[in-house]
Amino acid sequence: MRSAALMAALAFTGGLAVAAAPARADFGAIAYDQASGRYGFSWNEGTPQRAGELAKKDCGGDSCRVIPVAPRLCGALATAEKKESNAWGVSIRPDKGDAQARAIADCQKHTEGQCKVRGSECNR
Repeated sequence: MRSAALMAALAFTGGLAVAAAPARADFGAIAYDQASGRYGFSWNEGTPQRAGELAKKDCGGDSCRVIPVAPRLCGALATAEKKESNAWGVSIRPDKGDAQARAIADCQKHTEGQCKVRGSECNR
């Protein structure tokens, strides 16, 4: 009787009584080329290496510096609004708004003009 009940339960759940899959860690990266002002991003990738590769590709070159963003953290890049300034700032924080504010503050340390967030996101 017990085995019949177990078989019925397994049939009802589609056999989902197996162990749950481990939680996935998602990685991100920010890439920035100070000489050209190009930048790129990647988020929620399976490995830090893949995240870095995609951000560098999005940035467009081997001279792009990659800043990793760990799982469950948010990253932001801010650069000067004026093209003649090469000021920039990056911040990695648990909160997206905080990451954006800190990236702008870091950028502002290096320019008299205004800085603008160019991209920000959070990893799962």
